Amino acid sequence: MASRPAFLIVLCAQLIISSNSQNPNSKEVYQTPSDCKTGSSSTDGFAEFFNSATLKCSQCSENSTFQLQSTDGLSCICQPGYRYVKNFGGKNVTCQLCPNAVSEDGWECITCGGGTNVNTNTRRCSECPNERTISALRQLNGNLIDPNKQLSCVRCEGETQSNSDQSKCNRCSYTLSLRATQSPPAPERTCNCTTSEFALNGICYPVENRITGLDFAIPLENENPIQSIYLRNNLENVFYMCRYYSNITACQTLANMCMLTMYSGGPRRAFTAANTPCNLFALFNTETSLNELKPLVFVGDLNADDELERDDIEIEWTMDPPMEFPFLAGTFTLDGNFLGFQEIQGNFLQLCEASDNILNAAFVFGTYYSYSCQISASSLWDEVKYPLRFCEIYLRYISTESGSTETIFKIPVLIRNYRDSSNNFANRESVKDWQLTRRFFLVDNVATKTAEGQEAPHVRYAKSITLRVNLLPDTTEGRISVPYFDIEYDDVSKERADNNEKVQIDFQVTYEMSQSAYKEDFQIAIGTISSLGVIYAGFRTYVWSRRAGRITIDFPTLANLVFYLCGTLSNCFFVVTYGIAFYFFIFFKRQNVVYLVHLEGKSYEEWYILFVSAFALKCAALLHMIVMQCSADIFMVDWERPKGQPPVPHSTTTGGGTGDGASSPKRLKSSVSIWRTYFVANEWNEIQTKRKINRVLQIFMVIFFLVVVGFEDTATKDPNGEVNKGSDVYKAEQSPMFRMALGATVYLLVAVVQVIFFVFIYERFISDDIREFVDLCSMSNISVFVMANGEFGYYIHGRSVHGRSDVGMREMCDMIKREEEDLVGQRGLVPNTEPQTFLMALPKRLRQKYETVYMPVQLENASAATRGEQARLAGRDKSIDAYGTLNRFFCAFIDHSLRDIDYVVKEKTFLEKILDTEFLELADKGIFYNDNGHSFDNVLFYGNEMMLIIFDTLFFCVVDYIFTDYVLAGILTYLITELICLIRDIGGKKNLAKKTLVDERFLI
Repeated sequence: MASRPAFLIVLCAQLIISSNSQNPNSKEVYQTPSDCKTGSSSTDGFAEFFNSATLKCSQCSENSTFQLQSTDGLSCICQPGYRYVKNFGGKNVTCQLCPNAVSEDGWECITCGGGTNVNTNTRRCSECPNERTISALRQLNGNLIDPNKQLSCVRCEGETQSNSDQSKCNRCSYTLSLRATQSPPAPERTCNCTTSEFALNGICYPVENRITGLDFAIPLENENPIQSIYLRNNLENVFYMCRYYSNITACQTLANMCMLTMYSGGPRRAFTAANTPCNLFALFNTETSLNELKPLVFVGDLNADDELERDDIEIEWTMDPPMEFPFLAGTFTLDGNFLGFQEIQGNFLQLCEASDNILNAAFVFGTYYSYSCQISASSLWDEVKYPLRFCEIYLRYISTESGSTETIFKIPVLIRNYRDSSNNFANRESVKDWQLTRRFFLVDNVATKTAEGQEAPHVRYAKSITLRVNLLPDTTEGRISVPYFDIEYDDVSKERADNNEKVQIDFQVTYEMSQSAYKEDFQIAIGTISSLGVIYAGFRTYVWSRRAGRITIDFPTLANLVFYLCGTLSNCFFVVTYGIAFYFFIFFKRQNVVYLVHLEGKSYEEWYILFVSAFALKCAALLHMIVMQCSADIFMVDWERPKGQPPVPHSTTTGGGTGDGASSPKRLKSSVSIWRTYFVANEWNEIQTKRKINRVLQIFMVIFFLVVVGFEDTATKDPNGEVNKGSDVYKAEQSPMFRMALGATVYLLVAVVQVIFFVFIYERFISDDIREFVDLCSMSNISVFVMANGEFGYYIHGRSVHGRSDVGMREMCDMIKREEEDLVGQRGLVPNTEPQTFLMALPKRLRQKYETVYMPVQLENASAATRGEQARLAGRDKSIDAYGTLNRFFCAFIDHSLRDIDYVVKEKTFLEKILDTEFLELADKGIFYNDNGHSFDNVLFYGNEMMLIIFDTLFFCVVDYIFTDYVLAGILTYLITELICLIRDIGGKKNLAKKTLVDERFLI
């Protein structure tokens, strides 16, 4: 039993050890190879390498005197002057000091001979002094040339010469081949150049073929041209090999060199003293024997506009189903080697980094693609990440003309940096001056080097690449003309790169179409509709002048004509711009075979100008409406008789009437309360800015549908009409035209639904404030007399059928009950009729009488403000007297009690109702026209809902156009509508107090 505790202790210990071995610590200190000691410093002690198994830095097996870190940081290597005893990688390395030098492979200690010396830095032997010799340690069979391991310089004999690093003798095949092509063939069989030859890159060329005056300049955008060491070393050689010896790779290299100079000089320059690569390339134009060898880097003999208008591409492009451009890229190395064809996908042409879904969206037909980024300028010097490659783009498709065979079409390139023979940027001028080419590069970090073994002082890169696609004119079959790549290069200096500058990169795809048919339709539409608008504005001005009593064309008439023009033209422009935007939005998104793309250029600018003009004109029209409403003449006619007193007889001046005052100097004390008039005036004040829509609900619902539901995602310039697109899907830029169409449509639909609900449901079954105001007037025994123009206005007949309304609660309830039981007469102005509201065409004498009483009071009140309290009290008394006089006058007029001023009640003809005018000329009698029950709302916001909705819609769309933000547009639209209501409310309140002679302090 005593052994059981010991057994348990041992078992627990084993479990703990097993647990630790099976579950090592998963947390490690983060290290990279750059964190390890390199051994280059005397303080390092031991060099370190990065152990990829433990992800930590590990010490080398020997101290930093013997070993240092490798260039990749993943193993240890021997210090210069030490040879390997063993080397199995990592820390399993042993080194030994060599007394003289170390062999190139690092495994042997040797001595330098044959004229070579020890390099004190690398502890290796220098190159052999004679270029015809090579450095050798062993024979071909592996035996040492010198038993003491001395490095020897061995001469290349016969038809051989040393290679570039002097490690091997190679046959001088090019030189021997050139001699064999001479007539007669040269007899020399050595690699040494004769007196009739000259050496170039280890090749002997005939002296008679030599050219001079070569130009090795590489143009830069931000600096002066630089002399390229690559061109200096290779231009003359590749020219000879291409022209005289038909070497295809050399011809491709020469084409690359021409591109490196941005095709400077063009395809047709003559042989001059300054021989650029393109100059040399142009020498081949007259040599038909080189046609099969010369790359066609320049596009044909056609003008650029003719070339780009060709209809050779036999593809019917569709958006449903979506199609992608089947582009191929033929790529070449700097030295002219063809690397093959490659499909253009991902970041092959785009220097920006993003997901393949986003980058590949550039080549989905119909997608207006735009992607920009900033990359580190210093990264452009990385020749592994950005190798210098030359590309030619082809479009691959099945040709029906050639028997349904697969065909490739060469896509032209427009280099904006191209300079013509006059050193002008021809590709930045009109299209007829363009020079189209075929070959281009993305990054040049090699040809800009000015010296061997040094980094390039500048790097050139494709700053902007744009694929431009044009539909064939009047196409209905989805055909396009020749697309082309528009490329602009820029350069960055090493100094700027070392300062951590970034460079901007842009890649775009645009589409255009012939707009001749659109322009014609646009001109017809705007001309026709605007002409009708001008005619209608002239007609409304004529109607206004008749209603205002204007006999001649004066300044107010012309001013009103201008504002009516603003209103009608604004509506016309809105209809045209909204119609165009809606048409392009719907048909662009829903087309199958492509025949329509987004408006661009001047046509789009014209649409935008018309759209902004519609808003500006609508602002002027709205201001005119507010001013007209805030200047209308309004008077509250009180029909109540004083209690306990007989009616006051009409004065001879007014023809009689009832009121609360008298014309005699001795005033009778009236028992009629003014509070009913104040109450009606306040109710009128409240309904002045009432609208048929709820402004808060309007903005909320618009933003809900556009932003929350995601309708705004459909306004992108691509065929994708989905809402709430995912983050992994490319979203093309938002089209301001599409956003205007979408925003206006949603805003108008929400407003129309609100108006329909308000008019047909809310007003009918819940509450109708306008008609309730008429009922209030009847119960208050108050009529409202509104003169919107000098001789035209609106009348609300509020005379109580009970004869009075200044009663107590019980009497009021009894009066209402009697009316419900039809025990009293009807409320209408004409006996036994219901209509209480009328349009008034007033005689001139009524207007004159009104102004005779009203104008002196207004003048007195205007001057009383500056003359002290006594003058203000006198003005108040005159206002009270004027109120009583006007009240009696209007009562008498309505009661037909005036001998020389009267009216008749009539129905408008159908045409008068349609045109909103009156055809009858007035003599001494006015005319009261029966209306729809609320025609007086024309002097309120309620009766001008269409204008207000269109203004709100235009303002919403204009704000969104500026900020591309529906939420901000909704907020600002709500604020501006509130501001307009506030302005109208303040102006209407002041006008009501001024015209009704009601003290403004009682208007709440």
